[in-house]
Amino acid sequence: MTDKNKKLLISGDYMLLFGIGLAIIYWLIESVIHLFVSSDINFLQQLLGTSIYNTYTRIIILCLFVIFGSHVQYTINKRREAETALQESEEKYRKILESIEEGYYEVDTEGKFVFFNDSVCRILGVSKEELLGRDSSSYMDEDNQRKLAETFNEVADTGKPFTAFDCEYIINDGTRRIIETSVSLINDYKGNMLGFRGVARDITEKKDMERELLEYHKKLQASRSAAILGLAKLAEYRDYRTGSHLERIREYAKVIAQELSKNPEYADYIDAEYIEDIYNSAILHDIGKVAISDAILLKPGELTETEFEVMKRHTTLGGQALEVIESRTQGQSFLTIGKEIAYHHHERWDGSGYPKGLVGQAIPLSARIVTLADVYDALVSERSYKKAMEHDAVLEHIREGRGTQFDPDVVDAFLARMDEIKEIHHRLKDV
Repeated sequence: MTDKNKKLLISGDYMLLFGIGLAIIYWLIESVIHLFVSSDINFLQQLLGTSIYNTYTRIIILCLFVIFGSHVQYTINKRREAETALQESEEKYRKILESIEEGYYEVDTEGKFVFFNDSVCRILGVSKEELLGRDSSSYMDEDNQRKLAETFNEVADTGKPFTAFDCEYIINDGTRRIIETSVSLINDYKGNMLGFRGVARDITEKKDMERELLEYHKKLQASRSAAILGLAKLAEYRDYRTGSHLERIREYAKVIAQELSKNPEYADYIDAEYIEDIYNSAILHDIGKVAISDAILLKPGELTETEFEVMKRHTTLGGQALEVIESRTQGQSFLTIGKEIAYHHHERWDGSGYPKGLVGQAIPLSARIVTLADVYDALVSERSYKKAMEHDAVLEHIREGRGTQFDPDVVDAFLARMDEIKEIHHRLKDV
């Protein structure tokens, strides 16, 4: 119990006696005054009252003083109880804050620490004496100081708490720690801002792990891309005449997919992961050619009808091969798109393609994209058995095939990015 509460206890307990004492003093003073006014009545008679009315009046006054003393005593005791309960609540609150693992802090309107628990000291690596009254931004570089100031200003202007933001702190030994912090206002009972409070936790290890995981993921992606390219090259090496066809195909497919993603019809379907997957899997479109004999695959002249039927099988063979690999993986992966492309990159929008003669949107989108990329690259590239077509003639051929051989939306996306398509062809041109 504080000295203040002890004083309240003493004063509250004695207020009733104080009221009674006032009543007695009043009674005595009145009796003495009446004694001098009327000499016929002695002091005892004056004290007890010269009449029933006089005695009754004094009793009423006595009761009023007693009531006054009792009321004051009750009021003081209630205040004492409320302050005691508040103090106990604050002590309990402080103990809880001191025991939690996460840091709790309070700063004034200038950002100086006015209260914090032991966890804040542990996180920042400083003592309570050093931290108290210190500017919370003094442990940051300029960028993080600006970030903290902007957050405080936003909370002060809107009154809405900021659930979490990351700041980098530089502790005394020069080590950088990443702290995730929340911020909310501290107001007095009138609503005036007193400062800010929040919870802080050290997420440095978490961020380090995320960075390591990201680096591992990048390396895994690079290894996977290299493995895919190597697998696709098995087919390409069979036909040495195709040059850098695979590298160009995946670049074209990526650009077309990026442009299609701007179309509201495809915005929910084509995301960053889809674009990455089609980039990686487009080069597998002709993987089935590894099963086609050299006599047909490398034939310099035109294929006979029978030979062409054999050549057409590369779509089914490639799709089946990738389907087997896909079945051994969990969930959808780039192999799913790779399988779709291998199976269907020779389908036509009007249903006259192979192997299944699919029509329109029944053809997977990935295959519709690669179909156009494949045809474009084949027409603009020179081979030992043919010359390259003029670029304008190729574009005219593609426009004529819009809605028959090619998906109209894919053609529009392709033409919209023609400058990039031409740059890719020039950059990866066969030498």
